[in-house]
Amino acid sequence: MWFLYALASAVFASVRRTSEKQLSHKLNHFTIGWTVQLLALPVLLAILLIAGPIFNPFKLGMNFWLPTILIWVGFYPMNTYLYINAFKHGELSKILPLSSLGPVVSLLLGLLFLGQIPSLVATIGVLILAIGIYVLNLKGRYLHNPLKIFTADKANLYTFLGLLMVSVAGVLDKKAIDASGANYYSFVSTLGAVVTLYLSARICGVKEAPQIKLHKKSLAITGTLFGLSYGAYILALSTGPLAYVTALRSSSALLIGSLIGFRLLKEAFTKPKAIALLLILAGSTLLALG
Repeated sequence: MWFLYALASAVFASVRRTSEKQLSHKLNHFTIGWTVQLLALPVLLAILLIAGPIFNPFKLGMNFWLPTILIWVGFYPMNTYLYINAFKHGELSKILPLSSLGPVVSLLLGLLFLGQIPSLVATIGVLILAIGIYVLNLKGRYLHNPLKIFTADKANLYTFLGLLMVSVAGVLDKKAIDASGANYYSFVSTLGAVVTLYLSARICGVKEAPQIKLHKKSLAITGTLFGLSYGAYILALSTGPLAYVTALRSSSALLIGSLIGFRLLKEAFTKPKAIALLLILAGSTLLALG
């Protein structure tokens, strides 16, 4: 069942990212963060009320609250900054392939902290993914110095740091879900994100009420898509291995999102991009099957 949840999450996430890329040029990253999370809450609440279970928060122990608080305070503000600025400074069809490194990091973290041991097939998939990322940036200054992919390109660096944070957060998510329930955790996590990101915006002096009203339709659509995507992702995590869930989700989002970037955002379709997409999809498939 995790397979279907991960696939659904990828579809919703791909469409959402297109809207977020457009909003990133119009609103502050914290404004986008807290408004999108706020508008996702009704979707996640409906899922919780329909599917349950609902827990008494005072009876949940530190196995739930410690990872949840770390996600609220540490992950959401920093990841929102990295995530929105990556889309602001880079092309969707390049950011999404780089995001495919997420399953590689998740595989390593799953091995270290969750005892999820990768197979030989999954390991081969990791190597193919890495080659695909290199091919994507196979030009000029990146040719003989692969690390410049991240150090010389701001969007690439933001994307890589963001996926590291997402992978670590996936481990914390998994622990909090095991201590409660998938639907309950997704609602509580998002509720805390709204408060944290709103306070971050106020501390940074961000005041964009008129702009929020101007873009309320786009924000509402994005928030709804986020709620559906995040809810499906949490359900996938609750029933499937961390590395496999992120592999399937990222590879599907990569394909759909890249097509959107080429078609709707008029981004250049180059030979390195085409080869890299094929390699990354192949690597992600092997990682999921492995």
